[in-house]
Amino acid sequence: MSDGDSFHVLLVEDSPLDAMLVTKLLGSVRSPRFRIQHAEQLRDAVHLLSQHEFDVVLLDLMMSDCNGLEGLERLATDAPDLPIIVLTGVTDEQVALEALRSGAEDYLIKDEAISDSLLVRSIRYGVERKRAELEIRRLNTELEERVARRTAQLRASEERYRNVVEGQTELIVRWLPDGTHTFVNDAYCRYFEKTREELIGKSLFPWMSSDEEREALQSRIASLSVDNPVARGEHKDVGPDGETRWQRWTERGIFDERGILLELQSVGQDITEQKQTEGALRRAERLASIGTMAAGIAHEINNPIAAALNAAEAAMRFKDDPDAKHLLERCLDNVVRSAHRCRLIVENVLKFSRQEPTERSLVAINTVVRDARVSALPHAERETATIELQLAEDLPEVWINELEIEQVLTNLIDNASRSADGPIQVTVRTSRTKHGVRISVEDDGPGMTVEQRQRAFDPFYSTRQKQGGTGLGLSIAHGIVQGHGGKIEIAGEAGQGTVVTVDLPINADDGKME
Repeated sequence: MSDGDSFHVLLVEDSPLDAMLVTKLLGSVRSPRFRIQHAEQLRDAVHLLSQHEFDVVLLDLMMSDCNGLEGLERLATDAPDLPIIVLTGVTDEQVALEALRSGAEDYLIKDEAISDSLLVRSIRYGVERKRAELEIRRLNTELEERVARRTAQLRASEERYRNVVEGQTELIVRWLPDGTHTFVNDAYCRYFEKTREELIGKSLFPWMSSDEEREALQSRIASLSVDNPVARGEHKDVGPDGETRWQRWTERGIFDERGILLELQSVGQDITEQKQTEGALRRAERLASIGTMAAGIAHEINNPIAAALNAAEAAMRFKDDPDAKHLLERCLDNVVRSAHRCRLIVENVLKFSRQEPTERSLVAINTVVRDARVSALPHAERETATIELQLAEDLPEVWINELEIEQVLTNLIDNASRSADGPIQVTVRTSRTKHGVRISVEDDGPGMTVEQRQRAFDPFYSTRQKQGGTGLGLSIAHGIVQGHGGKIEIAGEAGQGTVVTVDLPINADDGKME
């Protein structure tokens, strides 16, 4: 593989003139360096791939021993981790789309590629993106293996804990409402490392590790009555060795004929190991979710990267036109904005991995919808999709993380745009609800089956795996919306389009929406 300063290129081209021009172009580049091997036929390319390692393939779509997409599909099958850039002399958008869907990293017209540095940029971008995908896949696999090993260890620990608890003698104590011990069993004495003489007649309240623990116990006592004589709760203290310990207690009140509480009997179990196991499990779950997020980074930043690339390419076309200054400024602004959005996405991922809450503020939801449309528009135009906005006026501001909700809406619009093979209409609406605002993303595509709707939010479930879908977008969107106290739902029948609704509460204190 390349070291960043040089690339090993397999050029599959049956035209000697085109092969010479491409070789000359790449040879004139000072950095990075390109080492090129030329195959005049597809079978020669297959043989070279079996003998050598390459960083990228430049493939002429029309070869003497294959036509159209046959060669692309063959090479993509033989070398699935190798980026393939298609070169053709024919301008045909439909062929370009089919090539990208069949595994090509890019599709270039030969005249354009040879006339400027587009070919060099395309090679560098294709190699770096494929390298990033492979690294994310490796990291995700490694994380899954670590989580699986840790989960097995935790299960074994839980089994050991269960055996300890089942064989342990329970802690039994009788005491007066003011906390004075009247009876303790041997297990209670051993646990607290006290003799009966040190316990009987003494109050247990001074032992409580905090005022909160003491108040919680007194609250349980106050809740007891003749009709409800039993209360349960957990207690935390610090053992003689300085370590925190947990017990689960069941208190039973003993009342006289007038209903006055005379005494209490408490039965306790040490649940310290269980608490530690639960904490470890939560950390393991967090590790698994970080792995999922790592795998989803490529998916989430795909839209802003594509928007920045399209804007940059447009700027290259307008850069020498003195009358297109405003267009050039818009393109550059889009590049800056997309790069800023990528940076914020990564910052939020880092906050997530450190269990830090993302910042939120009061935001006008229509502004977020418009920004999401701008982010999703390049993909929509490529998929021949039209995006229409129907935004209600005078909506209240919502307490959200603007970037996260924009990610959700961009993903929903992108999914809707890709739901059909032909032209498709996507409509985004906003409206007021009883407890907040609603955003709906509707398309007139083929719709979803009942099974697809039920599994839509499952991680790694995708109906577009052949087109490179990761199955993570809706899962991540579901988590973001739930984290905002909202809800996301999918409606529609097969053949009748799809409607995805996102409900968000107005205020941070509204809690989860019913």
